[in-house]
Amino acid sequence: MSLSYLQQDSTSILPDSIWALKWTSTNKLISGSADGHVRIWDPSEITTKPIYDLSSHPLAISSLSTTSDGKYALATSLDGSVVLVDVEDGTVVGRVETGREVVGGGEKELPAFTSAIHPEGKCWAWSGRSSKLAMRPIDQIVPEANGEEANGEASNNRRGGLGGESKAIDTGKGKFGMDVQFSPDGQSLALATEQGQVIVLDVETSNIVATYTSHNKAVRTVTWSPDSQWLYSGSDDHLIVLYDVRAGSKSGSGGKGEGAVAMLQGHQSWVLKVDASPDGKLLGSGGADSMIKLWDVGQRACVSTSTGTSEIWGFAWQPTATDTFAAGKQFAVAGDDKAITLFRAAGSI
Repeated sequence: MSLSYLQQDSTSILPDSIWALKWTSTNKLISGSADGHVRIWDPSEITTKPIYDLSSHPLAISSLSTTSDGKYALATSLDGSVVLVDVEDGTVVGRVETGREVVGGGEKELPAFTSAIHPEGKCWAWSGRSSKLAMRPIDQIVPEANGEEANGEASNNRRGGLGGESKAIDTGKGKFGMDVQFSPDGQSLALATEQGQVIVLDVETSNIVATYTSHNKAVRTVTWSPDSQWLYSGSDDHLIVLYDVRAGSKSGSGGKGEGAVAMLQGHQSWVLKVDASPDGKLLGSGGADSMIKLWDVGQRACVSTSTGTSEIWGFAWQPTATDTFAAGKQFAVAGDDKAITLFRAAGSI
């Protein structure tokens, strides 16, 4: 079986590469670029200027996540700064310089390379130049203060909702966290490391419930199925791995699941991004080989391949909503070509 997706509209060329991309449940596209800008777009008017263009970070944005209601976005920069953005208002409502803050009692600083916000906005997590993962509750969200603080340090208001008490979890694996993602049900957290591990933690207890070692090179990207039962990882070894993580869920079956149940081969270089469709039937991937691939999860097979003009760092499916296309019918990609491009299933109106 093969599927046909046709290239649609694109944004204008931006000043620098796009390294992160999310499509919210409120039908907004959010991009994070190497120029340090977070941009919020209306997908129906993608060829025009963004709704908001925030110069939020001093260096390139390395990760981007959103709450399930689409209200907030969390962006991380290469300098370790993490910014919380109100998507509807286009305002910064929290900022933390993770490289300057002590994590947990007596712990050293943990500069962030990647971060994720809980789908319900209850907490956030980050990792980077360490085997440790940090988690922090989200407090009352208030707008960022105008201007710089007199002492050059972040005040409680500047930290906003990101300023709660943090704790550090030592995973004992790897020396660098590449990607971190909460499951859609908010109960689990997945961490990808540069040494090829994928680690799953229980959010409530902070305990490690599973460690997978199916990759032999850095794991750059992880994503969950919409029902939180499956986990996907993409690596520098050119492979995508599917894991059964129904393990130990509070719904009842117990155990640690079956672990890695399939390996998807087809990329010719690093897999930079994976993203599951809203109905869980398809998995999208983008790679350093400039390939955009769609995989049938049930058949464990590639059903569509398109070739871009540069490395694909961002892939995001349009969420299911009453005013959008059916699940799995439209997605967006972005990367070193400095633009966001929409793809739509042939025959979709």
